[in-house]
Amino acid sequence: MKSMGELYKHPEEYDLEHLGDSDDIDFYVSLARKLKPRRILELGCGTGRITLPLAEEGARLGSEVVGLDSQSEMLDKAANRRLQAPPEVRERLALIEADMRVWRADSPFDLVVTPCSSVTHLLSLQDQLTVWKLCRSNLAQNGRFVVEVMMPNMAVFADSFQVPVRTPVEVDIDKLDESDGIRLIRRKTTHYLSDDQRAQTRFLYEKYKDGRAIEQYIDDFAGHVYFPRELELLFIHSGFKVEHTFGDFRRRPLQPNSPLIIMIGKRA
Repeated sequence: MKSMGELYKHPEEYDLEHLGDSDDIDFYVSLARKLKPRRILELGCGTGRITLPLAEEGARLGSEVVGLDSQSEMLDKAANRRLQAPPEVRERLALIEADMRVWRADSPFDLVVTPCSSVTHLLSLQDQLTVWKLCRSNLAQNGRFVVEVMMPNMAVFADSFQVPVRTPVEVDIDKLDESDGIRLIRRKTTHYLSDDQRAQTRFLYEKYKDGRAIEQYIDDFAGHVYFPRELELLFIHSGFKVEHTFGDFRRRPLQPNSPLIIMIGKRA
């Protein structure tokens, strides 16, 4: 698993990208409310955007929450959020800096979640199998493992099959943080390598305040592109029974035009 990109060294930009996003938070909190797990593990917890709401729900349910991430800058932001939380939430939440490919729990979890396409950072089949099997070993009997990734959008990849290859630039984020007046614009190009199921994406970040540019940088990002049956095989091969497959955070069935693949495996 190579360097995951410049963005993760800029937690403020990461949070600005997700400004106003709440559907995924609602999904994971409602899942915890339904399953009532005693212990929850979030892999790739980042700045704690989802971790803290899970811990807040954990304070009501009596659950413990562990957030794990390999990027220290992101975890620092999550730790600041934890410090600002009420005491009953802080005591339910632990943050750990570690690699999801090697970390083993001292005691089992009832629920392991990987929001925000975190598993796309696993570029090799060996890394993917390692993480799936580790998650199974970190789960209690009948525990659940939840994987969320983007549904492959072949229309986005179409230009990669042109001869010569075309790489159009699109603006995919334009958000204003009204608290400080900073506007974030993100442009991107995408090149899909079909032989390796890998999307090479170049993000061009621009920050403005009062109409003037204050910061710019480029982030090259490599991500594995998962397909539904591939995910299902990873679950089955690693000792899970696929319990649910959803196409969005509203739990609608997976369809050809679904934006997401959310697969829930139960430890068999």
